[in-house]
Amino acid sequence: MPPISRRSLLRGAAGAGALPLLGAGPAAATAASGNVPPPHRVGAGPFRHVHDPSTAATGPRYLNDHTLIRAHGRWHLFSIVGNSAPRGESPDSAAEVSFAHASAPGPYGPWTSHPDALTVDPSYFGEEHLWAPHVIEADGRFWMFYAAGGADGTGSGGGTGGAGGGAAINVATSADLFTWTRAPSGPLFRGRAARDPMVLRVGGEWVMYYTEVSGTGGGGPGHGGGHHIVAYRRSTDLLHWSEPGVAFTDASTETTVSVTESPYVVGRDGWYYLFIGPRNGYEGTDVLASRDPFRFELSGWTGHVAGHAVEVVRDGDEWYASAAGWFRNGLYVAPLSWQATPPPWQSPDNPVAALDVTGRLTVFALDAADRAMLRRVQLDPHTDNWSEWERFGGPAGAVPTLGRTTDGRLEVFSLAPGGVNLHHRVQRPDGGWYGWEEFGGPADAAPAVARDAHGRLEVFAPSPGGSSVARRRQRSAGALAWDPWEPGFGGPVGAPPVVGANADGRLEVFALAPGGAGIAHRWQEAPGGGWSAWHSFGTAAGAAPRVAGDGSGRLTVTAIGPSGLGTFTRRQTVASGGWGEWQPLFGWSAAAPVLAVNADGRLEAFSLSPGGARLSHRWQTAPGGDVHPGGEFGEPGIRLVATPTAALDATGRLHVFAVTVAGRIRRRVQTRPSGGWHPWTAFGDRAVAPVVAGTPAL
Repeated sequence: MPPISRRSLLRGAAGAGALPLLGAGPAAATAASGNVPPPHRVGAGPFRHVHDPSTAATGPRYLNDHTLIRAHGRWHLFSIVGNSAPRGESPDSAAEVSFAHASAPGPYGPWTSHPDALTVDPSYFGEEHLWAPHVIEADGRFWMFYAAGGADGTGSGGGTGGAGGGAAINVATSADLFTWTRAPSGPLFRGRAARDPMVLRVGGEWVMYYTEVSGTGGGGPGHGGGHHIVAYRRSTDLLHWSEPGVAFTDASTETTVSVTESPYVVGRDGWYYLFIGPRNGYEGTDVLASRDPFRFELSGWTGHVAGHAVEVVRDGDEWYASAAGWFRNGLYVAPLSWQATPPPWQSPDNPVAALDVTGRLTVFALDAADRAMLRRVQLDPHTDNWSEWERFGGPAGAVPTLGRTTDGRLEVFSLAPGGVNLHHRVQRPDGGWYGWEEFGGPADAAPAVARDAHGRLEVFAPSPGGSSVARRRQRSAGALAWDPWEPGFGGPVGAPPVVGANADGRLEVFALAPGGAGIAHRWQEAPGGGWSAWHSFGTAAGAAPRVAGDGSGRLTVTAIGPSGLGTFTRRQTVASGGWGEWQPLFGWSAAAPVLAVNADGRLEAFSLSPGGARLSHRWQTAPGGDVHPGGEFGEPGIRLVATPTAALDATGRLHVFAVTVAGRIRRRVQTRPSGGWHPWTAFGDRAVAPVVAGTPAL
């Protein structure tokens, strides 16, 4: 897809590099040596909204990069703050000119707002904005490190930044966390795009990690230029800092928005953990583990937190992750887990729906209380009467995925809690169900499912941590028996694969490379036959793609750019043939838009903005044709937790199902096949688990 830019400060300087294709390689942190145990796998539970900086006088406001510190018996929050943009749009980050301050007895509050801690001062060595405060306590006082901007250019590489060009990292100190005084000597240093500082005590020195762009000039480390990195500097006194080094390089996003934002490092049990984002969309943070605090690699991936600008705090024996961002109003807190297994990937759909063997639309979701699998069935498509929710299975680790045999029977594939194995349940020809059976594992996600040219279902599932992808298929069309798993189909991967069926029946699999470095694909070379090698399909991407076929017989793929800024689509030029160029589809998106096929063969696309406040909709004007400009499709004032699900009923009408942050399902149905839409209505009164689809989460 084309390069995407947010602001010039975030751009790299060089052209895109070669795309690393899927193949054999590590997907876990560097192996422990000696008596050091392996690294923890890191995940987070649900986020809770704990503080809103909005007031009647200011209107809606957001927090972004922030810091939490416990002192004098209370927790203190310092954060970027600004006025919210219209729903689904990003604000002007250049207008972030003050730091909000609040305090609370604990991370979950209640939080009390205080006057802003600091306001931009252009007379202080050319401050342009106030970004990303980080506060520590040392030598009997509090130190606030922050980014103050500055024109790109040649600045000081170390020591005092002075008034030279380049983005400044500044410091202010305080005795009480309320009154702050800037260092008289000016910026600590300047860089090409230096921002988001974080300071950690490592051994007998201080280490500052910060976001930067590599290359010569302006204090940027490295030679050449253009890569988004996490840089570091060392100090013994917090005022004088060394020349920069590079702790992490993202090699795939040189000309796109940065995905090395908000670095946060935690040392624990002989390992260092780098939290970095945005990854897997705007509201996503990956965790990389390393034994060396000055070198992190994508191969050290060890977990994920579904939040933006994540900070990590400890309160006694409890660990928490905090998050904020442009598309929400305030601070969110979630329990942070250090465990032996990686967090499993949630399925791309929540809920998931399909027609069963009797032609009834069937919806599956997880119960909000215990995550038991639930089912609800459309009893009559003409009157749109539905059954009550009923228990269909025990607790699951993710919403199931579905396959449909040639005779219309549904097959349900479920991930066990913790990803310990997969389960499988098959519908009988009379509409009843066989019992649950084990289907293999452990696995990182419920499998992607498609039907091949011979009518056999095939499934593709990643192993824990995404180290590889395995494939399995039915022994014959509609059979209860399956061939053994075939390991080594691909990997490592940065997200579970997706699969589509070409018009001639050949299957085609698409997968995100680790770290979102690109999208790769491979395909059957003949219907039901062998497979090609992996080939490049797209440059840097923000999350797993989606794929669907339209009435012209052509496949369409959707994907988001890094950080979720920009959504793109790529379509086959002819049925079962080659591919056209990437084309823009939507603006900000939380994940790749879902695609649904109308009864007349036209595709419809639905895109949810980060934060879930705006749902947008576009559609083909003819099967395989141009795309209508579209418009808003959701309900103002209702936040959704994930991109909705869309499915046809037996009358040919599309149903769109969306889960709110409160766990309630909302539904919107076409007035007639391929036609307009009824208003949104509640889909029952039972709460379902509001899991964020398409992301690793506990």
